[in-house]
Amino acid sequence: MKMDFGITKRKYFTCLRISTFLLLVPVAVLPNAAFSQSSADNARVDYVFKRGDTLIGLAAKYMRKPSDYVAVQRLNRIANPRFIPVGKSVVFPFRLLKYRPSEASLSAFRGNITIASGQRTLTPVQGLEIAEGSRLATAAGSFLTLQLEDGSRISMPSNSKMRITRLRHILLTDSVDYELAVDGGRMRSKITPFDKKHDRYRVRTPVAVSAVRGTDYRTRVDETTGTTYSETVEGVVDVAAGASIDGAKMVSVPAGTGAAATVTGDLATANLLAPPELVDPAKVQSEETLRFTVASGAAVSGYRIIISSDAGFVDVVTEQLSDSANISLPSIEDGRYFAKATAIGQDGFEGMPATYSFKRQLSTLSGSAGEGDFGYRFKWAGAGKGKRVYRFQIVRGNKNALPMVDEAGLTQDSITLSDLPDGEYYWRVGVSQYSPDPTDSEVFEKWTDFEKLTVAG
Repeated sequence: MKMDFGITKRKYFTCLRISTFLLLVPVAVLPNAAFSQSSADNARVDYVFKRGDTLIGLAAKYMRKPSDYVAVQRLNRIANPRFIPVGKSVVFPFRLLKYRPSEASLSAFRGNITIASGQRTLTPVQGLEIAEGSRLATAAGSFLTLQLEDGSRISMPSNSKMRITRLRHILLTDSVDYELAVDGGRMRSKITPFDKKHDRYRVRTPVAVSAVRGTDYRTRVDETTGTTYSETVEGVVDVAAGASIDGAKMVSVPAGTGAAATVTGDLATANLLAPPELVDPAKVQSEETLRFTVASGAAVSGYRIIISSDAGFVDVVTEQLSDSANISLPSIEDGRYFAKATAIGQDGFEGMPATYSFKRQLSTLSGSAGEGDFGYRFKWAGAGKGKRVYRFQIVRGNKNALPMVDEAGLTQDSITLSDLPDGEYYWRVGVSQYSPDPTDSEVFEKWTDFEKLTVAG
């Protein structure tokens, strides 16, 4: 069954235009030591004076040093800091404002992840508080998801590195100031739409900066070329080339499109490929490995399948990137899951996702036949949790004939037939498997293929 998640959000974002800027910064002037130094530190916020406000009083309450009011006075050319008219708009440098630490927590994780804060390496546990300055990394086959104070979610798949360079709540504007640095790999940002003018969320890479006010988009740093890809799934993104948005040429990147920034400062946009269609996606995944097949479509360079235990893809279980339409993933525990499929374009952009639900119930079965001391013995074996009941059938002449033996309700793993006349036979065995989960009343059934047996005197 194909699931269409996020329909309400798409309608919402159709009405809400989100300002997003992609700022290209040459690698040569942005070494790792200075990577966390944001050009946004030079940003300013405006404040409208209310009755009873004074510049000195505001500085004492909302600025990092009370004496910083002098810088604000000079910037705004204020003659008397004690007498400012009600309704006057005054600009404050963002870097001078007082803040309290904001919050992030580890929502879910799997595999080998590393979280470091200062000189300490933290033991990952669900709900662990993550502070500004923390460094996070995922190994192969590992995943993590963070939840920010406002409900936004940040997901890191395998082989990715990220640092939290800003995680703050600005007191003067009652706004959030988030900034993450992706040093390698991929990251998904699902940002709750901001409701305050000065709320800020930024993602930095070695060659780009993206700033959003609420959207669902992906960031990826190509490990070979260094190109940064930004792909919008929901919302609208405005992209500007250069180190500053001032006077830069803007391009609109709505949902379904992406932008790529190269190490040489080039910027390209493209339409993302449509969501791929999976063949029979709702089938029970009963084999040792998960297997998905993508229906024929546009020319692509590959496909990605992500498996999660939840529809929001907070708890990602496994994923696979394949250059084939037939995709296999490693074994997972029984249960209900969601699969997200995307196509990778030949231009390097990852396409729009399609989400499907499916059931995983391991149930393998194979059989063999041979002569025994008392006739022909048929044996079978398989893996799977829960009660397993077998059924054996054998027909003579052709597979469509009525079974000459049809034994159901077998609990053992073999059956012996002592009197088989000469001829050609076809046999198979089936299993009915009951889930050990008391809330799952479905009985899964499968058969082996017919096997041929020739009996000759």
